[in-house]
Amino acid sequence: MILSITDGVPEKLICGACKSIHKFRVEKPAPAPRPARPTAAARTVAPMKAAISPSRFQELMIEEQAGVRAVPYAVGVKWEEGTWMDHPNFGLGRVQKRAGRKVDVLFRDGLKTLVSA
Repeated sequence: MILSITDGVPEKLICGACKSIHKFRVEKPAPAPRPARPTAAARTVAPMKAAISPSRFQELMIEEQAGVRAVPYAVGVKWEEGTWMDHPNFGLGRVQKRAGRKVDVLFRDGLKTLVSA
């Protein structure tokens, strides 16, 4: 059941299964089919470049920290550029840019804009 609508899009719903209030999520489209894997001969001729896994990203971020401790995220903290934060939902991140009361923070999932004091 829809609880609230903003600009014609449902915002909050009452779950039919658990009767709790949840944020509306748009269904994701089905993933595109994967291309066929190259044969062993093709792999030896043109090796595939390894992608950075989320855990490898975390390792690189920790290396870049160089022993600096990440501060737990709080809205009341005045975040400065270059500061490391530990966000409860997004994990380890580094403040990239400060603009007024907002900061852009680079997390494993990408750049997020957060509130700062």
